Amino acid sequence: MGSGRASHSTNKGQTNGTTPVKRFQGKNLFSTPVKPNSAGDTNETPRLERHADRSARRKSTRTLIERTILGNTSDNDEEDEDIAHHIYDSEDEDEPGQEIEMNGETSASVPATPSKRGRPKGSKNRQKSPTPTRDLPPHEVYFSQNRGGRSKTSDNNLSSLALLDHEEYFALVRSYENPHSVDLDSLQKLYATFFNQWLFELSQDFNICVYGWGSKRSLLMNFAEHIYKAQTDHINNKIVVINGYVQHLTIRDILNTVAAAVSESGAKLGSQPAEMLEKLISTLEEDKTKNVTVMIHSIDGTALRRPTTQIILSRLSSHPQIHLVASADHPSFPLLWDSSLRSTFNFLFHDCTTFQPYTSEMDVVEEVHELLGRSGRRVGGKEGVSFVLKSLPENAKNLFRVLVGEQLAAMDESIGTGFGGADDDDDYDDNDRHTGNFGKNEPGVEYKVLYQKACEEFICSSEMSFRTLLKEFHDHQMIQSRKDVLGTEILSVPFRKEELETILEDITS
Repeated sequence: MGSGRASHSTNKGQTNGTTPVKRFQGKNLFSTPVKPNSAGDTNETPRLERHADRSARRKSTRTLIERTILGNTSDNDEEDEDIAHHIYDSEDEDEPGQEIEMNGETSASVPATPSKRGRPKGSKNRQKSPTPTRDLPPHEVYFSQNRGGRSKTSDNNLSSLALLDHEEYFALVRSYENPHSVDLDSLQKLYATFFNQWLFELSQDFNICVYGWGSKRSLLMNFAEHIYKAQTDHINNKIVVINGYVQHLTIRDILNTVAAAVSESGAKLGSQPAEMLEKLISTLEEDKTKNVTVMIHSIDGTALRRPTTQIILSRLSSHPQIHLVASADHPSFPLLWDSSLRSTFNFLFHDCTTFQPYTSEMDVVEEVHELLGRSGRRVGGKEGVSFVLKSLPENAKNLFRVLVGEQLAAMDESIGTGFGGADDDDDYDDNDRHTGNFGKNEPGVEYKVLYQKACEEFICSSEMSFRTLLKEFHDHQMIQSRKDVLGTEILSVPFRKEELETILEDITS
């Protein structure tokens, strides 16, 4: 009885000494996270443990792939491979809903706070290349690792380049100093030692054809001077120089020039080349003392490549009183002649590689424009425009003056507003519609605006007459026409601002 009472009094004292706590039956819905009291508790956050395990597993997978496929090795190959296999084969990854034990009590894991997803600000989209499988053959692995990326295109085009004019070209040529000028001069002197041999070959009724890389015009001119000094009778012995590289040269021009050297009276040869040749030969046979040395620079020029022209030249050179000295520049010049023509020419070929620039044989400015696809934009430069305007009526001059003035105003406006530059990618603005000044296109004048200006200055009275004047400009390639993104026709003069200002001064003066 006594022990029972003591036990009862003890339980009763404990109950009275503490505050009664109301306990709920069931699971706590919310709990306040408590920092562990014990200093020795080093348990990490389960989410960090899972991420560390996954990171280690990814690194081990990458190590195995590099070792298997790429063949990368290190100093501790066996030890690293064992560690990688151990991590890769382990399956001790915690599940997201697994219960963990903290502070000696078991509780359900709290879902982690969702982290902000998405690409960090300022980073670029990076496409990861797929890892090739292990079963691919070596050549497939190579092409998989070295496949090309996206093609890169540029916004630059040839139409944005500034056109080369003759003044700029000649200024550059005059300022250029060839570092091999001494060697080139010595090469010219070496060929000059053969002049006596060439002169003897001409006296034996042979013709001479020099070929090789480089311009041979200066060499042949020196040979012509040597022939002139070797001749004693300059009245009966004539030297005729023909520039075969001239674009508009005809066989009639050559025959008329030779006839003028043979006959001082200037006999009429006719109109047909064959008839002119027969009369020229008959004129030579009348006076056997006449001898003519014909030098043709670039006998393979564009103007002389026609078969009929080569036949006439071969017949002319076969005459005993005609001595032909020609130069060839094209590597395939022998294809101009068949066996019969070659025997008629009776050439002796000499390799005269001079390495001299073709300053006279080719028009560098026009060749550059043709390579750029803009050969029709120069039309002889501003000098050619001034020459054409002199032959046009007064209304055409005034219309061209208005067009040039409006285009200069459009250029000034484009410089002020930032339109029309080479680096400007913006679309044109509504305020610049009358100039057509948009994107990378050159400034111009809208068709309707130019027609209105022409009517205000009484240049034309109807659109028909306006179109007629514009056709004159188009025929001489003095203006160009294009359409903008809205389909509006834009007219412009294809010259730079400095050239337009010079043209405008010439028209107004």
